[in-house]
Amino acid sequence: MSVSWDGGKKRGPSWAAMVDEAAKLLGCDEPELLRHRGSDLQILEYFKIRNHTLAPLTNWLSQQFSTATDDEILASPIQAALVELEKCSIYYTTNYDNFIERALNKRGRPCQIVTAEHTMSHDRSMVEVVKFHGDFNNPDDMVVTESHYMDRMRLESPMDFKLRGDLLGRAVLFIGYSFRDPNVNYIFHVINHILSHLPNSATGRRAYIILPDPSEFERQLFQQRNIEVVAIGSEDISNNVANIICEMAA
Repeated sequence: MSVSWDGGKKRGPSWAAMVDEAAKLLGCDEPELLRHRGSDLQILEYFKIRNHTLAPLTNWLSQQFSTATDDEILASPIQAALVELEKCSIYYTTNYDNFIERALNKRGRPCQIVTAEHTMSHDRSMVEVVKFHGDFNNPDDMVVTESHYMDRMRLESPMDFKLRGDLLGRAVLFIGYSFRDPNVNYIFHVINHILSHLPNSATGRRAYIILPDPSEFERQLFQQRNIEVVAIGSEDISNNVANIICEMAA
């Protein structure tokens, strides 16, 4: 959502926008009526049951990103800052789009896209972009519906074992997540469990999260999971996040 194109007229759709479109494709012009009866994930589950496929929705979603150019992607402060993290060779994303890898390639950092075990790279000189919830090139592996999330939260697939391995000897920074994300919340718990048995880093923390105007409620919950909150202002989130990333690169 930090990327805009066509002169600022278009922007990457939010999760809520995707669910709204699913409701419309189901013939419901008032998505909030469905939300009174169930969660967003349940709406998407119902969509798949009704259509026997997610293709109408994933096709719509793919089309939303199709007209953005590489230069417009790199015009996003966050994308531009991320690709300058030359000491970072592993990027995880739960997004389905290809913006991160396109930005890396445009910057001259070729990358390996990882969506399943057979795409995992053994070349440590390559930058890895791990599509933790799949992407448009692998629609059958995309994590979209409630049942998909439940299966994913078992954390027993090769991708999950990769996550556990990648955490060893590294620090992790979360950008754009919160406790409202159902499976990410569980990943926070798993990461805390893994890292709590390992020696501390020089700062005493191995996991960090950037949050706009964090409340004491959020600070305490993340601290309980040994995740350090990096606070930013909410008046210009994209630039504030980018500034933090640029400070890391420096």
